[in-house]
Amino acid sequence: MLSRQFASLLIGLVIPFAGVLGGIFFTSKMDTTILGFPILYFWVFLWFPLTTVCLCISWHFFDRKVYEDGIEEGGGE
Repeated sequence: MLSRQFASLLIGLVIPFAGVLGGIFFTSKMDTTILGFPILYFWVFLWFPLTTVCLCISWHFFDRKVYEDGIEEGGGE
């Protein structure tokens, strides 16, 4: 059970956190632009949908069963 919680936290929180901060660290000194945006802004805005994908993966593979079982026990409200 603990390894499932750890994997869920890793995919849902640690990967997006490291992705955003790591990207800021590496791209802050670059002058490159992508689609007219500085690469730093592009990187941060890119992580909005990527974070959503990480949270979706975490819920789908690790947490969905917990919530589905809870709804069935509650009488189907």
